[in-house]
Amino acid sequence: MRKSGKFIVLVVLAVGLAMLNSCNKNDVEDLALRTEAKDYLALFGAFNFDSEETITSGDEDDLKSAELLGCLTVTIHENESGEFWPRNWTLDYGDENCETFNGNLRRGKIHVTLSDWWRNEGSFREITFEDYYFNDNNLQGTKTILNNGENENGNLTFTKKVTGGKLIYADGDEMAWECEKLSEMVEGQETLLFADDVWSVTGSGAGVNKDGLEFSFQITSPLIYKNGCFGPVSGVVEINTNGILQVFDYGDGECDNKVTVTTNGVSETTEF
Repeated sequence: MRKSGKFIVLVVLAVGLAMLNSCNKNDVEDLALRTEAKDYLALFGAFNFDSEETITSGDEDDLKSAELLGCLTVTIHENESGEFWPRNWTLDYGDENCETFNGNLRRGKIHVTLSDWWRNEGSFREITFEDYYFNDNNLQGTKTILNNGENENGNLTFTKKVTGGKLIYADGDEMAWECEKLSEMVEGQETLLFADDVWSVTGSGAGVNKDGLEFSFQITSPLIYKNGCFGPVSGVVEINTNGILQVFDYGDGECDNKVTVTTNGVSETTEF
């Protein structure tokens, strides 16, 4: 009887623990999935400053203060020493939303500092924000870009970092992340035109999603960017949140704004 009683108690405990573990796992999965794929895409898109980098990458002939897009004012701050480098810009989108590339809304100021012409090895660019909003979400943090010079293939490479990155939504939710990426110019280096540039990007990072859960991401197949396209035209990014894997596949090279997201074996194509 004693053995039988112990056996029953052990069975009850085992079943209880199994049910508890199962419930906790399901709760975590449900919670993690409340942050949708579009939230990660919005976070990545908010820290993409291709247009701003282009504006602040010219030489002395075309570095001029100007009003662009009808709502963007670019101001160059001259050095007191009279030297051309380093150079500082303020890009002011104004106090009201300004519709820019791909229909995104921006307002507030972006400050850019560049130590030397962007193609010179060792040039360092820093991008910071002042009351800046992307699609009505407050963006914070610092983005830096370091020119590493040419690699073994003769291609220019840049280390791009985001530190203290945060996207604060109008409803108070937040997404935070930090990352380090390596960008390689695989086409277009022979000219000074931006239109023919093609970039291959690798790297990884981590952050906290809207539910307060930590996530990590890894570019498992290089992201390919073509100037003038909405975003990556190919490449794969994997995001892991509490053991839940989401795979973002940007396609086979077509210049569109679509990505296929696979979660738990279920795939869906969405726009970014």
